[in-house]
Amino acid sequence: MIFKTYKCNSYNVHTIKTDRFKTIHMEIIFRKELIKEELPYYAFLIDMLMESSKNYPKKRNLIIKMEELYKLMIYGSTVKTGDVLNSNIMVDFIDPKYIEEEGYLEKVIEFVFDVIQNPNATNEEFDLKQFNFIKERLKKEIKSINDNPFKVSVKSALNAMDENSKSAYSLMGSIEEVNEITPASLYKYYKKLFKDNVCDIFIIGNIDADDMVALINKYFKHRYLNQNKLSLMVDNKEKKKVTNASDESKNIQANLVMIYNVNNLDDVEKHIKFQVFNYIFGSGGLTSKLYKKIREENSLCYGISSMFLKYDQLLVIHISLDNKNIKKAISLVKKCLKEMVNGIFLEEDLADAIKNINLALDYTYDNNSSLLNNYVFNVFDNLPLIEDRKKELTKIKKEDVINVAKKLKLNTIYVLNGKDMEQ
Repeated sequence: MIFKTYKCNSYNVHTIKTDRFKTIHMEIIFRKELIKEELPYYAFLIDMLMESSKNYPKKRNLIIKMEELYKLMIYGSTVKTGDVLNSNIMVDFIDPKYIEEEGYLEKVIEFVFDVIQNPNATNEEFDLKQFNFIKERLKKEIKSINDNPFKVSVKSALNAMDENSKSAYSLMGSIEEVNEITPASLYKYYKKLFKDNVCDIFIIGNIDADDMVALINKYFKHRYLNQNKLSLMVDNKEKKKVTNASDESKNIQANLVMIYNVNNLDDVEKHIKFQVFNYIFGSGGLTSKLYKKIREENSLCYGISSMFLKYDQLLVIHISLDNKNIKKAISLVKKCLKEMVNGIFLEEDLADAIKNINLALDYTYDNNSSLLNNYVFNVFDNLPLIEDRKKELTKIKKEDVINVAKKLKLNTIYVLNGKDMEQ
């Protein structure tokens, strides 16, 4: 693979040339610091841009054009990564060498940037009919999150930890916040997408990088120079006293969430060593210490997971269980962590973790989006590339896992109580 970066004044283009795939994957990423009030606007905006444009005023028009471009796909997402909001527009299309039509690549690039730069708006207001359609769809998505016990419990736990923490911000906002958005106010955020965001474009595939960048420069009329230095890390403070909070739910099962601070990791610990620790501790499925201790040996839970929120510097443990088992489960989680700190795990556990993480890295080579994502975080956060990570994994010793385990400190215990079936 050949990686190149082109600095194009108001944006950068990063190309990864490889012949592993028969398609080209491109991501246009707009990034800015996380601001709570702005989140529902950007989530709404990206959905709106992917629904239609001035030259393709209905979704059907877009679909027909994408079919003409040999089933090209264009779609968007907003993602919260620590203290940064990413507004992503992604494109998948067939490698031009398999298309006999002359000028195919240029038609693709022209279409993509036409959709982005010519929204379906008049007098700086988005089309009302489609605006209302997207608004109702967003409200349904927010409601579906509120109906999901896992998502509700994790969200509530983060709020209990610190409601002012950026880790606790809701990406899509509330239904009330979405209702306040108007076609005119949303258009203001369309302009802010270019003015206030840093823009990077990543492309992976068997491409001529110089030709691709020349086409992007021809059709992407981005003229706002934004050199904001963005920091991904959220500084969630440790607490002298653990926060305990709970709420009642209508669900039969209870949901227990335990949040640990994970501070002062160096780069290798953050990107590699903690991943090994967490595989052994809680994210390694049936082989993890939490699963074996809490579910297998004590039959206390229905499901258990351990999530490392790298850029929030948090480890979040979620357990679904019966109300009567909550106290014992909390005790066993603490016991499992104490065992990790004291090195009470086998060399075989370490070898299994390294083997399976290596296997997951190998699978990355089979998916162009996942492979591109590795380069995205290499650019934004110096994440080692895959082969470098595999080399670092071979160096990890038991002592490295013990050292990162010592850096965990319990912050919050939150319980979303289940409905008592005896009432």
